[in-house]
Amino acid sequence: MLQIKPYEESLSFRKLQHGDNVFHDAIEGVLRGEKNFQVINPDGENYCLHYISNIEWAKGFEMYPRSKHLDNYPFYMPCLKYDENDIRKLSLDIFDGKNSVWFEDVNEYTVVIAKLLLKHTDLKIIFADERISLFIPVSDRLNISKEEPDRNDMSLLRVINSFYAAPVFHDNNQFDQIHCFHHIFLFQLLSDLPIEKISYAEMVVPKSEGIGSLLSVYARMKSFFDDYDIKTTFQSHSSRYPDEMLEKYFDLPVTPEDANRDNTVSIVNFFAAWNARLIGRDSAVEYNVDSLNPEFRKQMEEYAQAVIGDKRMLAVLLRSSDYFTSDMAALAKPVKIDVAIPFIEKWMEEDKYDGIVLATEDGDMLEEMKKVFGKKLIAIAQERFKVKQFEKVETIAELEHELMDEKAYNVHVEDTTVNYFYAIYLLSKCESFIYSNICGGERLTHIFNGGKYRKELCIQQVLMNDLQNN
Repeated sequence: MLQIKPYEESLSFRKLQHGDNVFHDAIEGVLRGEKNFQVINPDGENYCLHYISNIEWAKGFEMYPRSKHLDNYPFYMPCLKYDENDIRKLSLDIFDGKNSVWFEDVNEYTVVIAKLLLKHTDLKIIFADERISLFIPVSDRLNISKEEPDRNDMSLLRVINSFYAAPVFHDNNQFDQIHCFHHIFLFQLLSDLPIEKISYAEMVVPKSEGIGSLLSVYARMKSFFDDYDIKTTFQSHSSRYPDEMLEKYFDLPVTPEDANRDNTVSIVNFFAAWNARLIGRDSAVEYNVDSLNPEFRKQMEEYAQAVIGDKRMLAVLLRSSDYFTSDMAALAKPVKIDVAIPFIEKWMEEDKYDGIVLATEDGDMLEEMKKVFGKKLIAIAQERFKVKQFEKVETIAELEHELMDEKAYNVHVEDTTVNYFYAIYLLSKCESFIYSNICGGERLTHIFNGGKYRKELCIQQVLMNDLQNN
């Protein structure tokens, strides 16, 4: 991202001419290793441009997740090639239903976005930064105002100058400038191929990712590329799951042999794509329970009827182990068992549930829950881990590979994945839902439940709200 800085005569950077193409001229220099430019504006104020990588900018804010996991798959990839005139590859759906957009800062991204909105929508644009007049004249549709708009105005979209995990907070009314830019230009960032030549969008799935995350990203990518009649697939053997298992249970297609660099979009940054498409129209898109293998779903339904039947059950999902060691942040941050149990006890006492269906991969948490709730607790057989097992590895996938050979691993991962889905399906059949933090399992549980819970609670959300209010 190119930031706008005050002009300094004492500096000796390469000089550029101010104009509609100034950002693209600077980006050409960035690709050659330059970071700073002096811009001469014959009709107004001179200024400097400073390049900061998107991930460097994001990491400058405390809210950015410190997980080592995101060093390999950072939320914000660079955007050093884009075309504002390639309308077929622009996604402006995040502005649907809005009347106006407020920008906190003036920089390369906000100027480009504002120009697109003025050209292709009827939205009113408001800038808190008066430097916007260097690039776009003030008009009936573009105003400058130092007054910050009402945070509760749902007709206005806020674009702020600090990292903000909008998808994590389920917030479609405020997000940061890089997230906004990524969403609009995602297709262009993934490929510069002409749309008419593209047949496949291939996901390269990190081996550290669980099945819930894989299905969630697949659903959003499929929804996005279906609009262009492009088939979404996944790269063979890229995930931790055997290809045959993914096709057998979940109908996920492996990239066919006729895919090549001339007809395929490669989605190599799994998290950047997931993050970008979690807002806008795709925020309502999820992997549907109807996409499961029919026989597999039938077996899970029969099991749920046998275990739960007409009982009033409380669903509890406690994510831990590798989420602690991966240093997850914000609503993805797990909670300790001594924090979770009082919330569960309170609901059990208030609503007199017949029992608890627990899903957790953490053996320590399971033991503590057994001590407190005894025979009221039902827990599906899942592979259990203890936090201390992650001293030398960060993720469950790494630990599994360390403990067994490839043949044993393939059998193991299919068994544990099937059991995982049985656990999630049971959770979805309960009356109410308490979960420690957001994760792939939480999303799948909500999908399978279809909005039928009488009430639900995210413990980490409560903790964050309390922290903000105190």
